[in-house]
Amino acid sequence: MSNDDQLVPAVTRATRVLEALVRTPNGSSLTELAECCALAKSTASNLLRTMVAEGLVSYDPHTRRYNLGPMLVEFGVAAITRTTAVNEARPFMERLAERTELACLAIQPMPDGHFIAIAKIESRKAIKITIGVGERFDRTAPLLHRLAWAWGTGTGPKNAAPDERTIARIRTQGFDVAWGEYRPELNVVGLPVFDRDGRPCLYITLLAMGADLTPEGVEQVAEYIVEAANSITTSSGGNVPADYPTVGNAAR
Repeated sequence: MSNDDQLVPAVTRATRVLEALVRTPNGSSLTELAECCALAKSTASNLLRTMVAEGLVSYDPHTRRYNLGPMLVEFGVAAITRTTAVNEARPFMERLAERTELACLAIQPMPDGHFIAIAKIESRKAIKITIGVGERFDRTAPLLHRLAWAWGTGTGPKNAAPDERTIARIRTQGFDVAWGEYRPELNVVGLPVFDRDGRPCLYITLLAMGADLTPEGVEQVAEYIVEAANSITTSSGGNVPADYPTVGNAAR
């Protein structure tokens, strides 16, 4: 008997429904979900009725649309707090946020190539960064896209990859910076955390408005950024790539 023969079809269908709802922030109708998930309408209806009863899905009777349910928040928070890399990263995130007075965000790469923000330390600045936990970033998102490709986990066609000079620069310095690429006033610096195979499993980012993050400011924290990447990776059971910078030789 193959492993596929031992799978429970109803769980697979429910997972497809949740994945479809993740991609539709405004929710979906029964017909839309049935078509998207390749389900008979009656099957989708019964499945959704059960998921609503369990709190996995919510239903708005006025719009007749389904969306993600409240129980998923509890499940998500529990999953995040039990992720070793996030637990190990939090003290460094707090120190980075305190040292720079900037918002610090932990972002996790997902299997299909997109990214999800899973933890945040708020900025001490009067103007707050609105990007928060749960924010979804496309696989081509600036900085994240480059960091993924620099350590061999980028997705999509090869012609979407950063050029070799950019990849070499990122690998040499151990982090990357996006100057106004998300929106004109937002600057972001990001570093990778590596898993046991030496592949990025988490990205730690500092977010700032305008002059709150400058090239000079990045230079001042460059060694601490490299130290954070090395320390979080090691303490969470990961392996730092042999050519990743160490404190004292971080490129600036």
